[in-house]
Amino acid sequence: MSDTTPNNARNEPHGGTNPETDATTPAPHTEIDYDSAAPQEPENFTGTGSHSAVPALADDYAAPRDEIATEPAKPESTVAQPTVAEPVIVPAAVVVPAAPVTPPVNEPVYEPVTPAATAAQSPIYVQAPQRPVDRSNRGVGVLIALLATGVFAVIYAIAIFIIAGVTSTTLAVAATTFTEFAVRPVFYIPVLFFFLAFALLVVVINRSGWWAYVLFGFLVGVVVYFSYIGGALLTVQAWNLSPAEVSRFLSTQWLNPGALAAGIIAREVPIWAGAWIARRGKRVTTRNIEARHEYEHLLAEGPQLSK
Repeated sequence: MSDTTPNNARNEPHGGTNPETDATTPAPHTEIDYDSAAPQEPENFTGTGSHSAVPALADDYAAPRDEIATEPAKPESTVAQPTVAEPVIVPAAVVVPAAPVTPPVNEPVYEPVTPAATAAQSPIYVQAPQRPVDRSNRGVGVLIALLATGVFAVIYAIAIFIIAGVTSTTLAVAATTFTEFAVRPVFYIPVLFFFLAFALLVVVINRSGWWAYVLFGFLVGVVVYFSYIGGALLTVQAWNLSPAEVSRFLSTQWLNPGALAAGIIAREVPIWAGAWIARRGKRVTTRNIEARHEYEHLLAEGPQLSK
């Protein structure tokens, strides 16, 4: 078959008389572009016409005219064909000998420690407030009682000198009588018992008011009065006397001016000295109350951190 047919003859619809196809299949009325179906001409061939320089091998690729005309045109498919991934050839793993592992050396790690971190890690100890101890008035009261004892001794000595002067004819005799009286137990025994009785009263009363010294000062006078009787027995050495003589001597001492003076003075001195002790005891009581209120206030506020 030669490719000498004009281009316009190819583009016409086929309606020939093929005895094999006319009997069974009617010729379709579709236009076929043979130029696009035919193989493209190589660019190195030259010619005067559109198909004047087609090589001889073109006949081998050209399909028969009758067969081309009888095949219906297949519509182009709009469905995308799945693409088959080409196998990827993975090269065999190359085994590289591992380097010897050196055990790590446990070196100390020094991290900077900030004051905030230190404060967060270390516990904070807060000193709990100490419960206040009530201050006592006994120590100062005993010292005041000692001073009161000196006052009692001076007043008691003056009273004895007056009594000696009344009972003596001359002043010289009164002075001699007083001197002999002052060195005997009848003088210093009442002074000693006055201090003991008054100091014991201060220890028992402690921070009480003045009324306690006014009321219980009477007991101090009683103790001093009987101490004078005892001092008189020691002065006459009653252990050398018979019981009748001791009884007769005691009957003369119950109303002795010296015994009465000692008891009365011992009763009055604690009243005035007790006023001083009671006044200080009141101040001590006030400070104790303030300290207790301060302690309760600190407990109510809770622990506080000092900057």
